[in-house]
Amino acid sequence: MRTGLQCHRHFVKALFAGVIVLCLPGCSEAPEEDWYAIANGADTEVGKVEVRSLILVASAENEAGRLLGTLYNTSDEPLNVTLSDEDDNVTIRVEGQSNLGLDTHAHFFSSVSEIPGSRVPVTITVGPDSTQLDTPVLDGTLQAYRPYVPTSTPSP
Repeated sequence: MRTGLQCHRHFVKALFAGVIVLCLPGCSEAPEEDWYAIANGADTEVGKVEVRSLILVASAENEAGRLLGTLYNTSDEPLNVTLSDEDDNVTIRVEGQSNLGLDTHAHFFSSVSEIPGSRVPVTITVGPDSTQLDTPVLDGTLQAYRPYVPTSTPSP
């Protein structure tokens, strides 16, 4: 039979172990910029333009893909942002000190080279600056993206 002191020790040990387990997630090795990711898309900065939550929505491999995300122009001047993959180029003008949501300004690639669920490299160019961004390809599986799945090949 346990004495009161033994029960107290077991309780303290269990409490201490619980506190340690609760504190461990705070020791995460994840970079701080990943802590706040709340969208499915990819983010980057090119020159004076911030690209946020960029994705391609397509029904299948080699089908038309709609670009979704937001372009933020942090400069005072209008800028042209060119997004390109292996066979398409789309140039979008973003006014100075403003943002442009691609959910309300439709832009398409004529074909997406990968299946939904994968990523495709998209090159983003602003003036002399450019970067390549591995961009997720999604389809209409998630209800939020169903309205953006192209139903036929859009004209450029």
